[in-house]
Amino acid sequence: MTNTCNDITNVASATASVVTQAIATNPQASIPVQSHSSRNAKAAEPESFDGNWEKTEEFIQAIRIAVAMQTDTFADERMKILYALSFMHGGTAQMWAANETTAIMDSRSLFHTLDKFLANIEMTFGDPDRARTACTQLHELKMVQGMMAEDYMAGFEMLAGRTGFNNEALKDVYTWGLPYLILQKVYAQTALPNSLDGWKKVVHNLDRLH
Repeated sequence: MTNTCNDITNVASATASVVTQAIATNPQASIPVQSHSSRNAKAAEPESFDGNWEKTEEFIQAIRIAVAMQTDTFADERMKILYALSFMHGGTAQMWAANETTAIMDSRSLFHTLDKFLANIEMTFGDPDRARTACTQLHELKMVQGMMAEDYMAGFEMLAGRTGFNNEALKDVYTWGLPYLILQKVYAQTALPNSLDGWKKVVHNLDRLH
């Protein structure tokens, strides 16, 4: 067990060393071109990713944002991929990242763009039943006391896009998650909203008035 732990630690150290060396040997990648956007915008570093499927989407999004906000930092797609790999530590992601780093440095990698690389991360580590998980979470989503309408809508829309539900089904789920007091006020109106967007608008207005 001790030897295994040491091997993993050595692989992680080697991975970090390779990434550092790759950046050092690409001056264009390590020294960002000063521009109006790079002087005024600094991307937060993504958190380390250990392969946890619940954190996969968050990690992918963080990498996309970080790369987009500092495009002048990377000489090519290869450097973007190495950047993403440098944040993969521990768990099931560590050995996978080490193998992929070696493949990139040896020009054996199958991924030639960051988009393809991130798509593979999602396929490898993400939720294998993403739509069903989203459906379950959407049905459990409720607008509880103290929650603003905007927060409920944001959570709803994030999950809705993963389910494949049509607008009629989404409208039913949306209203199901509303508290009784808001539903009572909506049904007290002369005419009920006839669409999901209509419900969102009415609930938003009622919440602001309240």
